[in-house]
This record gives sequence, C-alpha cells and structure tokens, in this order.
Amino acid sequence: MARRFALVEAAVSCGSPTRGSEGAFDALVQAGLPRVLGAAALMPMEKLAPCESWPDGLRHLDTVMEVCRRLRTNTLTALERGEYPVVIGGDHSCAMGTLAALGEFYGPENLAVVYVDAHTDINTEKTSVSGCIHGMDLAAACGQCCDALTVGKNRVNLLGENLHFIGARSIDPPEYGMVDLVGAHLHTAREVRERGLEAVLGDILPALAGKRVHVSFDVDVLDPSEFTATGYNIPDGLTLAQAERALGAVLDTGLVCSFECVEYNPTKDPQKKDLSALMELFHRISGKMN
Repeated sequence: MARRFALVEAAVSCGSPTRGSEGAFDALVQAGLPRVLGAAALMPMEKLAPCESWPDGLRHLDTVMEVCRRLRTNTLTALERGEYPVVIGGDHSCAMGTLAALGEFYGPENLAVVYVDAHTDINTEKTSVSGCIHGMDLAAACGQCCDALTVGKNRVNLLGENLHFIGARSIDPPEYGMVDLVGAHLHTAREVRERGLEAVLGDILPALAGKRVHVSFDVDVLDPSEFTATGYNIPDGLTLAQAERALGAVLDTGLVCSFECVEYNPTKDPQKKDLSALMELFHRISGKMN
C-alpha cells in the first residue's frame, strides 16, 4: 500500500543571512511536487516578517522559533494522521521544528538522522560567529543549546551516535569538537571523493538498522557546477548523481519516516534551471519513498 504524503511548508529564511528560501514551497508546489508525490496533502504556512531585534548570538530568534513551533505542530499532525511528512524549507533552522516533532512522536532514542549538507549545523549560540540559527539546529536537537532554542514543551535530546553527515565541507572549528562530543558520524565531501560514496554508504546504512530515519537534504551540498540557487555556493560538492544515489540508498532501507529539503532559493533561479533539476531529483527518488 502506497504511503500518504504530507507536504509541509517551513516558511523561514531569516535563520540564514539571505532572504528568498521562504518561497521554495510555493515554487515546488507550482512545479508539480504534490503530483510527483501522489496527491500529497498540503500543509502551507503563513510567511512571517523577520523580527527586528534579537539577543546576542541568536539572529531573528522570535521569527525562527515561531516558524519552528508551527512546523512542529504541523509535522506532529501529519504523523498522527499516519502520513509521511515531506518538509520543504526555508533555511535549515526549520530542522529544529521537524526534529522536535519526530523525537516526540518516535522517542529520541529511536530516531536516526542522515544529514546531507555542505555544513554540519552543530554550532551553539556560544560558538557561532554569525549568530544565524540555521547553523545551530543539530546542536539544539542534541540538547547542547540554550533553552531559547527549545521548540516543544520539553527539550528533545537526540542521540548524537544516530546522526550521520554526508557531504560536509564548510565546517567551523568548534563544530568538529561538537561532533566528537555528541558522537556523531562525519563523512565529508573530501571523504566521498577519496573513499568513494559506496564506501561511505557502507558505513552508514548498517548503523540505521532498527531506527526510524529522517533524511535532511540541503541543496547546498551540491557542487555549484550543477546547482547554484542557494545561499552558499561552495566548491567540491556532491554531484546531482551522487546526491540521488545517497538519498536513494537511504530510502531503499525502508526505514525512512520523513524527508526534508531545504535552502533552495527561487529568487536566485530566474530561469528555473535549478528548480527543474530539483524536481527531476524528486521524480527519481519519489518511488523509493513508498
């Protein structure tokens, strides 16, 4: 029996330095993503203006947290209805809302996260240089940040040993220490080039056994030679073919309970070239989601 999908909007960009990614949901819906997923239920979100003041180290805190709270509620609603949430950001700060819902629903010890991203997003409000919350979502989800970054009624403390990075290549020095502290598994883009993607997947896939798996895909993991419509264009990224293989291999385990795609910025894609590439990627992996 095919799964019923819920396409959930996370309309936030002020967790990042650039505006525009809050329009990704609308762009993908107009391009036909609900049809690709099989008439998915739509869960749009009101777009909020960025807050004008914030505490040190937490830019646009109020707006980011309001979006994350709404996203948590909508994701929990989808899960309680037996639907498979496909979250469309927005910047990656939205993962705090997604992970809060998944941790509450399944139990934090039962959730594994495969994070396909150019960044590790595991700074805290004390280690971040920029103060942009899209670089803190995993530290918050692992219980390493201040109470202001708690989305639900209680802090969800995911087990770092169940966190797997693929394709990171822009990592702040303090983040290496945080990866070690929580026991996460870091597979950089350089490792993918040197060892090969299949070797990396050979390390990750067995570790997912017995878990509910969330896939969080940030389009900035892609090499700028193939995809540029995002806030960061960092050389030496994954190819579209590698991203498809990595996402498909994780989906093929049959353990994935939710999927997240973030940081596509339609304002940087006037010819919709990257939108077409992203839609083609969804076409190719959608059958593996069922």
